[in-house]
Amino acid sequence: MKTLLLFCFNLLLFQNFIMYAQWSSDPATNLTICDLNGDQALSKIASTLDGGTYISWFDIRSGSYSVYLQRLDFAGNKMWDENGLLISDNPQSSSLVDYDLICDNDDNAVVVFTDTRNSGNLNVFAYRISPEGTFLWGENGIGLSDNSTFDANPKVIQNGDGNFIFVWIKTDNGYELGLHKLSPEGSKLWGEDPIILSSQTFGLSNPALVPSPGNSAVLFHTVVAGNFPAQTVKLAAKKINSSGAVDWDIMIQDIGTIAPFSVPEVISDNVGGGLIAWHDDRDGNNLQSGFVQRVDGDGNIYFPVNGAEASLLADRHKFNPVIAFDNTSEETYAFWLETEPDQNQNGISGQKLSQTGNRLWSDNAKVFKPLSAPFTLSISSLNTQMGNQIAYLFYIQGDLTGNNDKVEGFACDADGGFLWPGDFVVLSNPAPDKMQMVSTVDPYNNCKLSWGDGRGTNPMGIFAQDINPFGELGDSYIPVELTSFTAAIVGDDAVLNWRTATETNNYGFEVERQNSEESWENVGFVGGGGTTAIPQEYSFTDRLIFSVNIFYRLKQIDFDGSYEYSNVVEVENINPTKFALHQNHPNPFNPSTVISYQLAVNSKVSLKIYDVLGREVAVLEKEYQPAGNYKVEFNAKGLSSGVYYYHLEAGSYSQTKKMILMR
Repeated sequence: MKTLLLFCFNLLLFQNFIMYAQWSSDPATNLTICDLNGDQALSKIASTLDGGTYISWFDIRSGSYSVYLQRLDFAGNKMWDENGLLISDNPQSSSLVDYDLICDNDDNAVVVFTDTRNSGNLNVFAYRISPEGTFLWGENGIGLSDNSTFDANPKVIQNGDGNFIFVWIKTDNGYELGLHKLSPEGSKLWGEDPIILSSQTFGLSNPALVPSPGNSAVLFHTVVAGNFPAQTVKLAAKKINSSGAVDWDIMIQDIGTIAPFSVPEVISDNVGGGLIAWHDDRDGNNLQSGFVQRVDGDGNIYFPVNGAEASLLADRHKFNPVIAFDNTSEETYAFWLETEPDQNQNGISGQKLSQTGNRLWSDNAKVFKPLSAPFTLSISSLNTQMGNQIAYLFYIQGDLTGNNDKVEGFACDADGGFLWPGDFVVLSNPAPDKMQMVSTVDPYNNCKLSWGDGRGTNPMGIFAQDINPFGELGDSYIPVELTSFTAAIVGDDAVLNWRTATETNNYGFEVERQNSEESWENVGFVGGGGTTAIPQEYSFTDRLIFSVNIFYRLKQIDFDGSYEYSNVVEVENINPTKFALHQNHPNPFNPSTVISYQLAVNSKVSLKIYDVLGREVAVLEKEYQPAGNYKVEFNAKGLSSGVYYYHLEAGSYSQTKKMILMR
């Protein structure tokens, strides 16, 4: 239990895990999410609260694209049908647009996408699916836009009030943005029709939301003027309040030199604001450079106006920067594809930015993969995650023929140092083409990835892989703290209570006791929860037999016999302030019972047993004893059933109680 960190399994669950666990430790295998006839494409991924995973995708197994969803437990076992849960088989455009998937605060999946069920128009629909696969917003979801629009790329967040805010691109009247807000029950909170954000001068596109205090949201988007190839693209952010109105509107990049078809990366800072990363050619030198900006919930910017430049290295493109934010230090990690001007050699570089956007890994950034002609990269495949002050980067790597044949990744510390053995870890290496990779990090800092993969007999299937914080495949790590361990006197007993958050391979707990005069002794055992991501509560009662303070600790034992000790808790066994003789327990009894009593001062003690005729049948105590609490076991072996009396004399104190022997 490493700092009472647990790696645990109930025996039956442990055997099942060995036999049926799905995450693969072999990069040549991976976990098949779905690989049926026809194309499976455009997967999305979200971590559940218990370390599991939701994965959604579009699936053409029935002849046209449908939406499917799968839930995996922390070990990668499929919780629903082997080939996924059908979410929607409504008519769909043959050209897919982007969509979104999140896991909400109640561990439900919320997926929002477009289809053509409304008279062939591309409209937005939202579904909320419980962990058991129940359709919480109805079997056909909730329509968010009407049937006269062409809508694309919907996104969703959940706010602090539990409600959901959606945004998407409307293209029927230039480029506008549509917004809706749903309650957890699926009620439309901003009216039946969506709120429309538009500009008479610019088109609004590429929206992304982050939650903000006051049940509001910060909306990031591009601002586009002109027609391709002479488009001017800028970046803006707006505060959408709880009523759907715009509280403030600021420009993030007002130079207008962003590549027309690039999509900025947006993440939440988890304190009401967000960060956005992009590349542009503001110098007009035909070289793209990467920039980052942070905006808080009041519209204040943290970094230099028009963004902090991640690297000043000359004669290099810095394409498609992706970002991760460390809430502990409030520092930002950025990674990008770096190439020379002719784009014949490729590499990966990164930068860490301070709270104010200063470059911390030198002005020229840090090289993680040097430029190399054999190294190619799927330019849109970079994925970064942050977990416990570790930055993870994943990407699809290609060969010289243009085939994207490998999923690879690395982890780095705050100094940019590699953390995994060999620096880089291959997550998937079958030769067929790979595309559209997405990633997530679970509450225990394991990363999960899914992507389209052509290794099967079909055009593309969906495959997935986990990797734990140590760079190991197929062994999702669930670090478990003993979240509480307490001891208190209740009557004449010491009652111990403890709680774990999750467990892996936990056989159980030995309870050990020590008073000031003795070594540790085992006084009991409580079976563990095996392997579970659900919090577990435990209790143990120890009969007090000492008047001194008592110490307890837990010895957590794994199924392989390894063990770790908890911290020590102390029970302050205060001397009683009065004399008392307590009722025996159990009563009636057969053949043994326990008699407890307390002495307010040091006393000469006599404890005897009598039958109904007043004849003495046993002497349990006859000695001088210090003040304190005492328990004595009485074994009635050889005595016949009936009523007996036990009598205590301690100094001037005298008391008699009745007990029943029932055979």
